[in-house]
Amino acid sequence: SGMSLVFCFFLLFCCVTLVCGDDSPLSQLRQAVFFGYDKHVIPQENGVHSDPLQVHLGLAPSWMDLDSNGVLTAILWLRLTWSDYRLSWNPDNHENITVLRITPDELWKPDVSLYNKQDLAHGILAADPRSANTNVHIHSNGNILWILPVSHKVLCEGVTYSNWPWGTQTCNLSFGSWTHDATSYDLQFYGDLEQMDLRQFGGYNQFKILKQSGLREVKKYDCCPNPYVNLNFIFSIKRKYVVDPDLGRVDNPEELTQGH
Repeated sequence: SGMSLVFCFFLLFCCVTLVCGDDSPLSQLRQAVFFGYDKHVIPQENGVHSDPLQVHLGLAPSWMDLDSNGVLTAILWLRLTWSDYRLSWNPDNHENITVLRITPDELWKPDVSLYNKQDLAHGILAADPRSANTNVHIHSNGNILWILPVSHKVLCEGVTYSNWPWGTQTCNLSFGSWTHDATSYDLQFYGDLEQMDLRQFGGYNQFKILKQSGLREVKKYDCCPNPYVNLNFIFSIKRKYVVDPDLGRVDNPEELTQGH
């Protein structure tokens, strides 16, 4: 009947309005890029014959503390870059838009883990889900940059107590994929910097970092036929002072001696 036909056109109009209601350039780009996208699958343009995906990782600590149990607490910025060919576009077709900023839960991300993590209540991923909600930058060529603040507790195996709390202590932060071996993705240092970026490690820290290095390791485990790649950031720290409830700031006596 005529009424049924009118009702069908009304429903069709509503559906089209819901799907295509936002015609802004950014929204149109986002819909085009993510149409049919599967965030649960690693980007491999040639399937199993693809070269390993290049994933780069960098660390920029801002604060550290070490307790008597040998547990290091670190607040740092984590930098991750990789490429996803499925999320590329031609800016000429999208009003010269070259960067898309989206929430991280919308795309595939490398499962980089912190191997010596001590606080496992929220998992082992380096991108701690409690704070890993900063936007991801997707460039038109498919290159992706994700910078996020995280706080981690790790076990320091090189703690000594002969001169606690003033002695020099050795710690490390070891990162690698939990499930993808070296044939799936290759882990490299961000910006080819084989150490932590200390430009944000402020003077307000009770500790100072004496020396540091970065080591890229390829290891084979009994469980698996292919090796895994990990990046190990190794550093030594020394306490500058403690804060006593009665005395206030108490400086490291070794530092005072060296100062004289």
